[in-house]
Amino acid sequence: MVIRDTCPACGANRYKKHGHTRHEKQHHQCKACGRQFTADTMDRCIAPEQRQRIEPLLGERLSLRGICRTMGVSLTWLLHFMVEGFTACPDHWHAQHPTQPTAVVMSRLEAEADEMGSFVQKQANTQWI
Repeated sequence: MVIRDTCPACGANRYKKHGHTRHEKQHHQCKACGRQFTADTMDRCIAPEQRQRIEPLLGERLSLRGICRTMGVSLTWLLHFMVEGFTACPDHWHAQHPTQPTAVVMSRLEAEADEMGSFVQKQANTQWI
C-alpha cells in the first residue's frame, strides 16, 4: 500500500495538518495551492486480475457482502462493477416483454379457504369468518 506524500492537485510535497474529516481521517492542506486532501492510499484501482476473479463469483449466487469480504472491495464498488457489466451486455441479451398478452389456459378453477377469527371491541367477542 502506497501512502500519498504529495498534493493530488499540484504535486507539491509541502503540506500541513488541517484538522480531521467526519470519519476521523487526517486532513491536510497544501502550502502551494491551498487544496485540502487526505493522505490516504493511492491505489484505489482494482487490478484487472482481481476483476476477472470477481466475475465468476457473481455468477455463483454468493452473497455480495461475502464477495466484498473475501476479495477486499467495498460494496459500493461491487455494485458499480455489476452495473458496468449489465450495461456492457448486448441489447439482444436483455429480456424482451411480450408484445401481445398471452392467453392463460386454466383446466379447472380451484379455491382454498381457511378459517379466520377476528374480534370486535374486546377479545372475548371473537367472530369467526
